[in-house]
Amino acid sequence: MSTSYHRRLRLLVAALALASPWALAGDLPTFPGLLSIPIPKQYGYGGYFAQHQPVKIVFGVSDPGGQLKETLANAAYVIRDLKSRGAAYSIQVVLYGNAVRAADAFGQRYAGYAPLLEALAKQGVQFRVCYNSLASLHQDPASVYDYMKVVPAGILQIAKKEMQGYAYVSNR
Repeated sequence: MSTSYHRRLRLLVAALALASPWALAGDLPTFPGLLSIPIPKQYGYGGYFAQHQPVKIVFGVSDPGGQLKETLANAAYVIRDLKSRGAAYSIQVVLYGNAVRAADAFGQRYAGYAPLLEALAKQGVQFRVCYNSLASLHQDPASVYDYMKVVPAGILQIAKKEMQGYAYVSNR
């Protein structure tokens, strides 16, 4: 096929993408390991989040496997959706139980999460790590990633955020 044909095909695809209600906004963040799912402009919340800001969510995570993976993906997609709507947000992820193992900056077992954790932190997601869980699992609090903060008890951190008006999500 000719170069001219390929050029016309690329222009057609680009034009269709711009006209589509599923078009991606160019300034939305991308996250390592996650698909950049288009934001559907035809679906919305009737301006609710524009009128009720910031959107406040606290995620509680006790499992460093599937639950953590789903939580990080949910946080990323929430950020993309809210940013596409111009809505402010405050998101906190509380790691407790075995999930504190994923906070170990020097550990290899959950190192695959590091790029996504860091990307979320750069988008303003706050990470809190339960000291009680660290101590019970013989993990050094000094080894958590430098953008994470250790709190005395993860469950009490979640309760505190709920008392401050945060919606609690556990992904269980």
